[in-house]
Formats: sequence, C-alpha cells, structure tokens
Amino acid sequence: MEIRHQSKTGPGVPPLADITATLSHQIEDMKRRLLDRLNHDPASFAQIEFEIHDRFPRLADQLTASLLAQATTSEIRAGPEKKGRPAATDRDAPRRRGG
Repeated sequence: MEIRHQSKTGPGVPPLADITATLSHQIEDMKRRLLDRLNHDPASFAQIEFEIHDRFPRLADQLTASLLAQATTSEIRAGPEKKGRPAATDRDAPRRRGG
C-alpha cells in the first residue's frame, strides 16, 4: 500500500528511515530563515513565534504519516502470526479419537 500526503495524487510519504534527515533539514532551513528575519526586524518576533507553532504540527504529521506507511508496509509483508493472529500450534491440530 502506498501512503500519500493530502490526497491520492499528493506527494508520497518518505520512508521512515529518511524522515529524521528530512525533518532535520526542514528545521535547519526554517531556523536560518526565521533567525535572519528576526535579526532584520526584531518586532516580528510575535509573528515568527506563531509561524513556529504553526509549522511543528505539520512536521509531526509527516512523521506520523511515515510511521503509518512503514507499519502498513510491514503488515502487508508479514505472515498471519505478525498481524495479531496467533500462530498455529500442536494444540490446534485435530485430535485423534481412540488413540
């Protein structure tokens, strides 16, 4: 199953292994841009604070989507015992009568 952002035609969700680096780059880019703005216009701090609080739920959404994609992919590849159903045991085998 393929997981996409926002719609069936939206961008694909990055693999979980890549999400940490992706989020780190996004945060670094945001920090540089906001620090530059704050240095040029200290009065913009209230707006910058709002933008930071607005941005982090989106970053959390990206991580959540990657976790869902990873779990869904793992579930599809897993056998029945990995999906929450117990694996068959000898106790589950039909019993013989008179033996």
